[in-house]
Amino acid sequence: MSFIKRLSTTFIARLDGIVGEIEDHEAVVQTSIDEMRHKVAQARARLNQMQREEAQLQSRIAALHEDEQLWAERAKSCASTDPTRALACIERRQQCRTQAEQLARGQVSYRQSAVRLSRDVADSEARLHALSNRHSIMRARQSGTAARVATAPDSESSLRDLETSFERWDVRLSEQELRIGDTSLEDNLDQAFSREEHDARLRAELDALLQENAK
Repeated sequence: MSFIKRLSTTFIARLDGIVGEIEDHEAVVQTSIDEMRHKVAQARARLNQMQREEAQLQSRIAALHEDEQLWAERAKSCASTDPTRALACIERRQQCRTQAEQLARGQVSYRQSAVRLSRDVADSEARLHALSNRHSIMRARQSGTAARVATAPDSESSLRDLETSFERWDVRLSEQELRIGDTSLEDNLDQAFSREEHDARLRAELDALLQENAK
């Protein structure tokens, strides 16, 4: 079993065991999901590194093939004039070919490992996504339950206490309203007198104006 699969299996078993034993389920689930997310991120980083290293291997193999061809051309160019040098070129050509073959064999194993890791990372990311969604759903359920519990008294005693609080609140508001009402009455009376006095001044001014026109 691969590392990521072992991690997922261990994670699920550990999560089930811990959640069944303690009360703070949300904190345990969140911590475990964070731990798994960290491990998956590490595996993803390793996969990216392997893919870069494989690309470097491929570039190295291609360069060795080019060197192999180059030494072959050099051997041809000096075969008739300097056989010893031509043989040295052939030896270099063989070294390039051997190194390229060795790297090619290593690249096959490297690629197979990268493919397995890529599959494991994809599976783990899918499982992590499913667990995160399930966590969100459970949190929503918990919030809804907490809201219902908060708005539903669980005993006659708590209901009586609530009614008493409403009654005291009502009395306090009534007292405040009465005090405000008295002040409002005084203000209304003052406003009524002020309005009558103002109207009287307006009528006097109107009468004076009419008398001037009559003259």
